[in-house]
Amino acid sequence: MRIAFVTDSYHPTIDGVVTIVDIIRDSLVKLGHEVFIIAPDPGEKDRLEGVYYFPAIKYRAYEGYFLPIFPSNKIEVLEKINPDVIHVYGIAVMALKGYIAAYTLKKPYVITMTTMVTDTLEYYFPIKLPPDFVGVVEKLAWFYIRQILNHSSGVITHTQPIMDELKAHGIRPKDERIIPAGIDIGTFRPLDDPMAKRKELGIEGKRVLMHVGRISYEKHIDDIVRALARFDEDTVMVIVGDGPARKDVEAVVEELNLQKRVTFTGFVNREDLPALYNCADVCISCSRFETQGLSIMEAMACRKPVVCPNARAFSVIITDGKDGFLFDADGGVDELTEAIERALECDDSVRQNSMETARSYSEENCARMLLDLYADVIEAKRAKLEKKK
Repeated sequence: MRIAFVTDSYHPTIDGVVTIVDIIRDSLVKLGHEVFIIAPDPGEKDRLEGVYYFPAIKYRAYEGYFLPIFPSNKIEVLEKINPDVIHVYGIAVMALKGYIAAYTLKKPYVITMTTMVTDTLEYYFPIKLPPDFVGVVEKLAWFYIRQILNHSSGVITHTQPIMDELKAHGIRPKDERIIPAGIDIGTFRPLDDPMAKRKELGIEGKRVLMHVGRISYEKHIDDIVRALARFDEDTVMVIVGDGPARKDVEAVVEELNLQKRVTFTGFVNREDLPALYNCADVCISCSRFETQGLSIMEAMACRKPVVCPNARAFSVIITDGKDGFLFDADGGVDELTEAIERALECDDSVRQNSMETARSYSEENCARMLLDLYADVIEAKRAKLEKKK
């Protein structure tokens, strides 16, 4: 099968969408399929061999992202590839370009809702929105999202709560599937010497809280820092990654005089992440808008207890007290602190259950679920075209 991935973000951008695209591409290739990636052009020095690019400019409202421009060579690129199916990751401009190309070329078109973009409007809209105007823009955004999703051949979400939320906003998919991104359980696993990384980080003998992922405002990493301040000095925090909110998080660290207890690693290559996960005592996310929460699932695959808000994807992936710990996001730092305390004191059964939950989301299982969807939408498109003859 020839599969075209059209994605809103790709290397050199580092985020969950890019990671998911790479994981699923590799999984499908291992199963004998051809996958072609079409992405916004980051400029000559950052282009990757084998990737097809649409003209783009830097997105000033969100550093590290690129915004496709009109017109572009979208039809010619996809016509040359001649895919059996076009699969879009994201909902922004590339989704619109992919839809136009699919309609013109009479190809089936599926879309994975990787990010609930309406949650990020106040942070990353091109212009600063007055508070009273955010709701208006959000309504317009949902109108656009409905048009794209309702005219697609199929809609994919990583968890059921996201599909339910889409339907609550009037989206009625022709075909709907819940398909997780998949975890590389061969890479993300318990290591023989899980504490090895602590010496390098200078945190031997400490209790280690960890956040892995893009340092962005919607992740609420500052809440974890504020929770850290409530623990004794033998508890420290490692923040793995980089992003637009880093300076503001660093400012909170300085405000609370926690410079000696918080380590910022900066960007870390994916192959180095297992060693970091393994050296943590607890991995934490405070993000309320995760559609899956890939970094949390990777931590679970490494047999780590996790702490997450009882919202969206986390509410169905994690069973509180069994394979992780959930807290009420509206309860503020108090609720978060209590959940972290429970995780630090948990027994070994939670760690074992955490790993077993993550392993149920293996890459190959998820790739085969995708292939089933592709086969169905390809057949539905063929039948529709035959009927029109």
